[in-house]
Amino acid sequence: MTMKVNSVYNVVFRSTQISTPTGFMPENKTKEIKELKNVTPDFNISVPVKYNKIAENKLTNGLVVYSYKMSNGYQVNIVPMKNSPAVVKSYVNVGSMNETKDIKGISHFLEHMAFNGTNGDMGHIELKQGDSFKKIDKLGGWANASTNYAMTDYVNSTPLLDNKDLETQIKVIAAMAEDLKLSNSMIEKEKGPVSSEINMILDDPQTIGMDQTVRTLFNIKNPADELVGGSVKHIQNLTRDDVLKYYNTYYTPNNTNIVITGDVNPEEVIKLVAKNFTSKKVPVGDKFEEKLTPINNTVIKDFITNKTNTSQIIIGFAGAKNNDTKDKILFDLASTYLDTQEAGLNKKLKNLNSYPIISSEKISTNPNSNRLNFIMLNSSEENCEKVLKTVFNNLQQNKKITTDTLNRLKQKLKQENDDILESSIAVNDYIGYSVLDNDFDYVTNYDKILDSITPDELQCALRKHFNPNKAAITVIHPNKNNPNFKGRERTPLDIEDISEYKLKNNFDVGFYNTQSNNINISLKLFNDIPYTKKPGVTEVLNEIYKEGIYNLNSDKFEEYKEKNNINLNAIVGHYGLGITMSGDANNLKTGLLTMKTLLYNPNITEENLKNAVLRIKDKLQKTKISSSYIQQQFDNALNPYAFTRKEIRENLDNVTLDDLKELHRYILKNSRGIVTANIPKKSEQNVKTDILNSINSYLNVEPNKHKLLEVYREIKSPIIISVENHNSQADISETFRFKYNNTIKEKALAPIMNSILSNSSIGLFDNLREKQNLAYSVHSYISSSGNQGKITLNILTTTDNKDIGEHNYKNLQKSIDGFNNQIRELIDGKFTDEDLEIAKRSLKASLLNKEGYHSKLLMLEAGLDSQYGIELKNKIYKEIDNITKQDIIDFAKYVFSNKPIYTITATKETLDSNREYLEQLKR
Repeated sequence: MTMKVNSVYNVVFRSTQISTPTGFMPENKTKEIKELKNVTPDFNISVPVKYNKIAENKLTNGLVVYSYKMSNGYQVNIVPMKNSPAVVKSYVNVGSMNETKDIKGISHFLEHMAFNGTNGDMGHIELKQGDSFKKIDKLGGWANASTNYAMTDYVNSTPLLDNKDLETQIKVIAAMAEDLKLSNSMIEKEKGPVSSEINMILDDPQTIGMDQTVRTLFNIKNPADELVGGSVKHIQNLTRDDVLKYYNTYYTPNNTNIVITGDVNPEEVIKLVAKNFTSKKVPVGDKFEEKLTPINNTVIKDFITNKTNTSQIIIGFAGAKNNDTKDKILFDLASTYLDTQEAGLNKKLKNLNSYPIISSEKISTNPNSNRLNFIMLNSSEENCEKVLKTVFNNLQQNKKITTDTLNRLKQKLKQENDDILESSIAVNDYIGYSVLDNDFDYVTNYDKILDSITPDELQCALRKHFNPNKAAITVIHPNKNNPNFKGRERTPLDIEDISEYKLKNNFDVGFYNTQSNNINISLKLFNDIPYTKKPGVTEVLNEIYKEGIYNLNSDKFEEYKEKNNINLNAIVGHYGLGITMSGDANNLKTGLLTMKTLLYNPNITEENLKNAVLRIKDKLQKTKISSSYIQQQFDNALNPYAFTRKEIRENLDNVTLDDLKELHRYILKNSRGIVTANIPKKSEQNVKTDILNSINSYLNVEPNKHKLLEVYREIKSPIIISVENHNSQADISETFRFKYNNTIKEKALAPIMNSILSNSSIGLFDNLREKQNLAYSVHSYISSSGNQGKITLNILTTTDNKDIGEHNYKNLQKSIDGFNNQIRELIDGKFTDEDLEIAKRSLKASLLNKEGYHSKLLMLEAGLDSQYGIELKNKIYKEIDNITKQDIIDFAKYVFSNKPIYTITATKETLDSNREYLEQLKR
């Protein structure tokens, strides 16, 4: 599936000269620029800047884009979206391809510096280090930023729990855009975390493969270790003059566009923007852009690394120009076609247990430059050559595209767009990226252009966008020696939009009304007692469910789904079985019948059993050994209802057809049944009736009486599990297991406590990352399964970067000591009342900011699969305000009184240097 998302490989925080266009959209000269009225200027601002309303454009789902041009050069687009969180985002037309060779990584570094304080000049608010996060955290929101080849963006989002929240959001983004402090001390401080993040990037073979593909495809000769992150040596050598010059050259109003989406009023919003984005800065110095010269012949480059145990394959092609709307839409069609059964690529690759990701990436800020189109895969080393040959043989075929095929592709793209337009952040990106490309037609005329495309044009696009004779191929091989705006009362679910039915066959059905024309149905069969007779049977049946239905093999089944424009997927796990179906009202009955047929008649045959076992073995071989993976295997070893990967691997060859049929019967007979669906309001009654009639025809299931599975086992003494790897960064986790009681209060307490531990004034982020500079990535996360809860503290810290002779073995001890110090501060109640309030707002936001049918259906399902009913999430939301500081302290004492489990992956040298310390932890 092709997503219209501008960046795949970007660096996110928390993750020849050219002339930049001064305007991204055509101006309507019949309208005059007007002065703002009824806006009180802040101190040091005389008059807010003038602005001009350019246009109003409707999106396909009825949303309206209000477009403005400010007199200082900013482009502003505002999209009101009822009941959606407010997203404020600035898109700066600069990325790593604008860096000269001596300052590689400065775009990403400057992105980090934006969170290290502002001056408070020109009427902007003064932000100290970390305030950009803290001010938004207080509003129950989140903030972030990212850098890629051709863009840097800054974003924050809040659920608008108070009338003044949106103005705070805008003030924060405006100060970061126009008033950065860029002090020497903060520049020196930030070099540590950024260097740590570069090491983390260089430990990812897939990212390195993409980096090498871009270099090859566009003939880029550059000394950076990685094109977006840069190099540690360049970061360490940056001066304040370097950073300030880059900031003044590229961070200017005419090089930035602002997009605001969510539950907002455009006329109020544009006044706030014009009041706060007042810079009149013009570029200082010449702009640089890396010259991109696409190759004229296919080039393949092979690399060997000990940081992977599978082959990573990235195939790059020169794509459409950034501002060529029709050619980009042709790529969307071409990539969607390659994902179909008719194209045959997936069908052939599936036999090699390799699954392609096909997408496009913007590489240059120049609107006339080519994009990168790519196919990304991984495979076992044994199948690597076969995978490559399969892809290229498929691309070289010239299968005729029929009108029927093209119409199905168009309908699929329209459905995907409809889903994307339900999300405030997705709409924001959709518009922001198009403005950067000087290509607003991609937003306003997408369907019109899509409908105009002919089969012959698509045929030509396939050859152009995936030309096997002009491809850049990078293969990363494993080293064979490598071991394996309005404040109001809100609720997560609007009770006016939800409904519940209990059917005679014991199925519970929940509906959520949406504006979308798409219909999405989720069916889950939950086993209160999982099947535990034989390892590997569940995994094999899961693979079997991908093989179609009885008497219709997987290829024919995929073709059937495509012709009927339905999407159907099934998954079997320890909990039971789930099937999802999506389509629209026109094919609903076909989809419902197919879903039922798949449930009761999976294609269980000897041939499919054999193929499933081979695929599972291949997947197990590809598993990346991380601290979380080690932790999961430890959990499975103690869980009487789960099997370890070793047990599964060793028993796969013993799985029989009778085993699979027995498990299938067990699931159907011993499960509770839950169905959730989103219902288009305009066809509500007919759709509900069709779904209820279909589910009523199912066999009886068990009454829905939810009971927690007893899986908790007490850990009597600290446990340390370590595995050697070859990565620069050690992956360190400390996990505490506790008995989980599944109360509403506990469901609110646990995430609030975790938020304080991770992100507060005593949090891991501020202390281990910001103060001790131990890492870029440090956080904690909490989860539950059955009657067991788990909280894990995790860090990726550089301990042994042999490539540049950097050895910091003590970082392992510093990290674990840091974990335990922050736990003690939590138990001692050293967090502030403000920390608690921010954590509460954060949880409220996470519950409120669930846009789109998928999130709503998950909330419905969680309620139906509990003793608390369909309004579970609303009850948790209400409980948040009742949580006190003493509740957090008591819960922390309860959780952390248990013995920890340490799981570590690091180099042999790192582990050897810390043997004595690790032994001490066991006492």
